[in-house]
Amino acid sequence: MMKPSPSPLILTLLKSAQRVFPLSALLCIVLLNISFDFISPTAQLIILGIVIALFGLPHGALDPWIAERIGLNNSLQQKILFNAGYLALAALVVLFWWWCPALSLIIFLSISAWHFSADWMPSLSMPIRLITGALLLLMPIGFHTQAVEMIFQQLSGIEGGKLAITLALPEWLLGTTVAILIAITAWKRQWHTSLEFLTLIALAYFTPPLLYFTLYFCLLHSPRHLYGEFSAAPTAVHPRLMRMMVIYTLATLMLLGVLWWLWPNLPINALILKFIFIGLAAVTVPHMALIALASVKAKQKLSLI
Repeated sequence: MMKPSPSPLILTLLKSAQRVFPLSALLCIVLLNISFDFISPTAQLIILGIVIALFGLPHGALDPWIAERIGLNNSLQQKILFNAGYLALAALVVLFWWWCPALSLIIFLSISAWHFSADWMPSLSMPIRLITGALLLLMPIGFHTQAVEMIFQQLSGIEGGKLAITLALPEWLLGTTVAILIAITAWKRQWHTSLEFLTLIALAYFTPPLLYFTLYFCLLHSPRHLYGEFSAAPTAVHPRLMRMMVIYTLATLMLLGVLWWLWPNLPINALILKFIFIGLAAVTVPHMALIALASVKAKQKLSLI
């Protein structure tokens, strides 16, 4: 019997990131109890922003490859149209947030819940996935309402702060719902999913909202998406995908400089928050639109078989 060939290094690293997520969360909870007060709030924001830029943003940097696979980014004309359309949609998101900050925040939270729910697409049904996606955002709001209110207020003004209060569900309701999800996945013997849900609620309860989001986004959501893309690509293409990730991530960071121009007089903390969340919104909307289009084309292809 032939031994299976080892997975390429990038696949091994991406899978390992997902597997160490519970351990990383536990380590952060322990370290927070020891206290990180010696790091100023501004320094904490800068560190989290750098981590998201290095390990979170790249998960959308393979969108040109996804577009190639569905026939939207192959010829020179297609490449120009795709990149121009992608950039235009991202710019519209930033401008819309500038004009309608409260409404933009509501829309961003809604589409994020739907987008994050896809992390459990292979194992959970659509209704349970949507509940899970919503809980990912509602848990830190319910457990740390005042902190999230301040964050939302810096992102979208007074109306943003009111939104946090409106979305703050009772802790007992959040805990009960997550417990039911853990019980359902355990009953289905989906032990790793049960552990992820347990980790997420512990992380949401014991850590600040920004740290919770950073760990989830960079150690679970982003590696899971990248793992799917690298798994679907031939090994010979992996170096090209790595270069694509670096180039498009750097380009995204450069384009985020527009936010500095839109809000030149903001305090540094508020500006960093806008860099993180409005920047993510700007790349998430075209990313989600492309993923949805790819899903439709994949279903159409299957229906023809």
